[in-house]
Amino acid sequence: MKKSALLATLLLSGATLATTIGGTVAFAAEGGTTQSKGTVSFVAGVTQPPTIVDPGNPPEIIDPIKPPTGQSGPLSIDFASDLMFGEQEISSNDKTYYAHPTGFDTDGDKSTIEDYTVDFVQVSDLRGSFAGWTLSVAQDAQFHLPGVTTSEATANVGDYLTGATLNFSGGHVVAGTVSTPEVNAAKPSQVKGDSFAVSSAATTVVGAKVNEGMGKWSYAFGQKSDYDAISGDVAAADKSVAKKSPITLQVPGSTAKKAGVYETTLTWTLSDTPAV
Repeated sequence: MKKSALLATLLLSGATLATTIGGTVAFAAEGGTTQSKGTVSFVAGVTQPPTIVDPGNPPEIIDPIKPPTGQSGPLSIDFASDLMFGEQEISSNDKTYYAHPTGFDTDGDKSTIEDYTVDFVQVSDLRGSFAGWTLSVAQDAQFHLPGVTTSEATANVGDYLTGATLNFSGGHVVAGTVSTPEVNAAKPSQVKGDSFAVSSAATTVVGAKVNEGMGKWSYAFGQKSDYDAISGDVAAADKSVAKKSPITLQVPGSTAKKAGVYETTLTWTLSDTPAV
């Protein structure tokens, strides 16, 4: 009796695990599918200090004699070349002076120019918003002697280079990485490439529409071959006279000039307003 009861119990339990089909016992199907996820999140980038790319040989990193701006993004101007026109003799003739290229070194002491590249302004857009941007430039005032605080209209004769004109040409944009179709697709579509004179009114030089201008870009002037070579001691190189450049300073012979260093300030403005 006990053995029969036990067998009946086992058969009853097995009925929940199998069914009989045509006299053959079939068990429930095994296996199945499921999913798992992979995730990565991005935030607006900040590069401190920013890396400066040679626009004549991207993605080569260089160390310009002039330091970077110190801006750290995510939308920032990383670098803007100073313009050095050398040490010129006072003349009563109309003259055109040529800017030196941007010098850099490789040992970090910043006392000697070991090589050079084109003059340029570097922009980084690491926001991840694809929102676009615009870059413009303006000259704060005419070239003038240091310390001059009066306006050009009321200044002493020779305090300003009255009538002088600062001109840019050969403007183009360069990606801060090796050019690929994907990079070219995101290239800012509005670039001022024709010759223009800088003035106190801001001139837009690069415009990136929505979905353009992401990453690192340079607005560069001409090619390396458009400049006279520069090397050696920084102070001596800055005083040397160049014979060619896509950036020029035209000074009328009639302009009164004093012995001394004339200077001006260029303001480069990067706006988060996209080009249209």
